[in-house]
Amino acid sequence: MLKHIKLQSLFIASLLIITSCTKDDGEPIHEHEVNKVVLHFTNTADSSTFEVEWELEHIDNEHADHDGDEHAHESHIELAPNSEYTVEAKFYDVGEHDESSDDHGHDHDGDHEEEGEDITPEIIEEADVHHVFFEMVGLSNLTIVSASGDNKDANDFGLNLKTTWTTSAEESGEVKVYLIHEPDTKDGDTRAEFGGEDDVIADFEVHVKLED
Repeated sequence: MLKHIKLQSLFIASLLIITSCTKDDGEPIHEHEVNKVVLHFTNTADSSTFEVEWELEHIDNEHADHDGDEHAHESHIELAPNSEYTVEAKFYDVGEHDESSDDHGHDHDGDHEEEGEDITPEIIEEADVHHVFFEMVGLSNLTIVSASGDNKDANDFGLNLKTTWTTSAEESGEVKVYLIHEPDTKDGDTRAEFGGEDDVIADFEVHVKLED
């Protein structure tokens, strides 16, 4: 009888361990290392397209602690004045930088997934706890708003994965792209107003000028 009770106890303990492991299998989005941001631009006037990307690259350094240093590759965006663009943002976890797969082409159908995991679908799935914010530095003639067809959360807030960029006069400056995790609010004009934590901050240098 005592042996039977011990066996039952071991069986129940095993079930509890298995159940606990099953619940812990899911990997929340914020555990990903977001180290690549791709912006796809479409000029609404003539449907011409181009892409720019920002990537956080790993730099080997024998004097650095642990795995070395990280270097952010800043990208340049060239826009025409008095124009409108629809912009789609995608986020990737590319892991360690692989020079053999380093492809900076501008084809929208390029297979970025070969360079890492596209986590944009997970951001959409967890829309209520994510938000993309575009901070403009030194730019007064550029507006960025949520576009028609943008993905929305349960409260009908656009995630800003799809936005409309409208330019006017020529100027130069910077756009910082923030992927915010668990923001306190999704209605603000500055990064500080949103609260939460940054999954990634990507810097893009912007030039609004006529083509030479």
